[in-house]
Amino acid sequence: MHLWIIMDWNRRWAKLKSLPTIFWHKAWFDNAMKIIELVSDKNIKYITLWALSKENLVKRDSEELSWIIKLINELEKLIPKLQKNNIRFETIWDIEKLPIWSQNILKKVKAETSQNTKTFLTVALVYSWQDEIIRAVKKLINSWFDINNLDEKTFRQFIDTSNLPPADLIIRTGWDIRHSGFMLYDSDYSEYYFSKKLWPDFDEKELDNALDFFENCKRNFWK
Repeated sequence: MHLWIIMDWNRRWAKLKSLPTIFWHKAWFDNAMKIIELVSDKNIKYITLWALSKENLVKRDSEELSWIIKLINELEKLIPKLQKNNIRFETIWDIEKLPIWSQNILKKVKAETSQNTKTFLTVALVYSWQDEIIRAVKKLINSWFDINNLDEKTFRQFIDTSNLPPADLIIRTGWDIRHSGFMLYDSDYSEYYFSKKLWPDFDEKELDNALDFFENCKRNFWK
């Protein structure tokens, strides 16, 4: 199974609790690690988390972005936990837009967990659906691929998630019922679960509700 999660309503969670906006960063991060471990315990093979969009990198103020970068830099401390749980860490999309120090930390975590096999954790950073398609087209143009052989399946090798199976279940927390352009190429047959829980409040019970929902879905595949 491949589970994708759009971790939404973090800043608004802090506002609803009358907390300074900076408080959501740690709550977001801590809950992400909790859910990752729960997913691993439930023997779900693949989990992908949308952590930072390309738009976030442009539109968020400098103070908030600095907190996000600090959290990324904290990932190095999680290596022992990832190793203990046999979790492999990967990133997708354009991490080169992050500071060099953050890029190096992400590369280190990926390298040191590369032999783990129980759960494959992928974190989407600096992501935009349109940007992904543009970069895929550029890869195609710069490749030796015969354009006459191009179809939906062969194009997939040029997108960032080409080494991952398509999503089975996509969970979005918060009140918004939309996909926000999250990995559209690989989600045509995905099931969506829109949770009213804000991400920092998303817990094991709500995760189980989402998984129960998925188990009761009648899935039709036409490809």
